[in-house]
Amino acid sequence: MRISAVSRRLRAATGVAVLGAALLGLAAGPASANEAKHTYYLALGDSLAAGYQTLPGGGNEVGHGYAQDIARTLEQRATAAGRDFSFTDLGCPGETTASMLNGGCPYPHTFQGAQIDAAVSYLKAHHGDDLVVTLDIGANNVDGCAEGGSLNAGCAATGIATAGRDLGTILNRLKAAAGPHTRFVGMNLYDPFLAAWMTGDQGKVLATVSVPLADTLNAALEFQDWAHGVPTADVAGAFSTNSFLPLVDLSGQQVPLNVARIMEWTNMSRGDIHANDTGYQVMADAFLAKF
Repeated sequence: MRISAVSRRLRAATGVAVLGAALLGLAAGPASANEAKHTYYLALGDSLAAGYQTLPGGGNEVGHGYAQDIARTLEQRATAAGRDFSFTDLGCPGETTASMLNGGCPYPHTFQGAQIDAAVSYLKAHHGDDLVVTLDIGANNVDGCAEGGSLNAGCAATGIATAGRDLGTILNRLKAAAGPHTRFVGMNLYDPFLAAWMTGDQGKVLATVSVPLADTLNAALEFQDWAHGVPTADVAGAFSTNSFLPLVDLSGQQVPLNVARIMEWTNMSRGDIHANDTGYQVMADAFLAKF
């Protein structure tokens, strides 16, 4: 009789445990099941995020940049893990930090209003999902500060201050809308003005002074990433932005390594600041190293 009583108690306890586990599974709901089966990737930012490039014969294209390279790798990883994968790119060529917050991106885009509002809506819709978000923004705040072959220091200072302040606001809104399984990665920037080195002595001066400008902008972006717990993909480092040495061969001419990287990995040879296929893959690799 005593053994039978103990046995009944054990069976009752086991039943309670099984019921509790079932209730926990119901409470977790379909989002938890989805987390195990689906990975999402959201790309945010400007023309680099959009995958903008000019074409050798004229014209341009979008959808052929680092975000697409990242998506391809993430999809391969998801497939290997038996998961589905979805990719959404909201990057808009010409976007500044101000237009990302307030709307008015000058290039045709898929969202209504401001990119930040579209991003927040997406994050809320995928609050319980496994989601990766990449962000690059701030280059267009300063790109117009070196027109005419000289650097406008006041323009640069204003652009950098605005980029840093606005990025803080952007990250505040994104983080507030994000779910517990959302991972963010930000990005610092390469320095396209290094290409001026190839134009002669005055260009070499512009290229040289452009690097401290790039460093200052990148420091502002990296600080906001750090303050919001977001890792920064070191694109500037991958492009050897600060490496005026060693000198390397570029089409039979000895040039600094950072200049060679810009000429080989972007389309600056035809005046386009955007990366080419090689440069975009370098950028994608810098992001993937942070996932």
